[in-house]
Amino acid sequence: MQWVLLAVIVAALLYMSRFYPKVAFGVLGVLAIGALVIIFTTNEVAQLNRSKLPVEDIKIENPVFTPAYGDGFRFNARLINTHESVTLKEITVSITLLDCPQDLGDSEDGCQVIGQEEQRIIVKIPPGQARDVSQTLSFGSAKPRGNVRWQIKINETRS
Repeated sequence: MQWVLLAVIVAALLYMSRFYPKVAFGVLGVLAIGALVIIFTTNEVAQLNRSKLPVEDIKIENPVFTPAYGDGFRFNARLINTHESVTLKEITVSITLLDCPQDLGDSEDGCQVIGQEEQRIIVKIPPGQARDVSQTLSFGSAKPRGNVRWQIKINETRS
């Protein structure tokens, strides 16, 4: 619908510019400035909506990685929204695949990063609730030689 309205306005401005060029270009300038104001204000509102939910208010519980088709892995976890009033709509997580020597124990000092992927998960979680999520990850031709370890970091949330 907006495109039809825009086409009508452009056609009217083109027709009017034949008889009143200064008025037509003045109206075009006012419309351009109005469009820029709308674009910048909606962008600021979108940024505010993204920043309403701090990363610290989202918890990842029981992450499980299982082999999937080909070289992929299946990521299953429970996401918990601990915020009191904001609903989570989207989360971006960074998942790192580490290859660690067999005798390393719990330390990650000798581990090598052999794969990293940023995954966007679209899920609606109301305040104080949790949802189970499942995503397929692909790390290309990463072939671990030792023990596999995972690092998960929440990068961004959107509400």
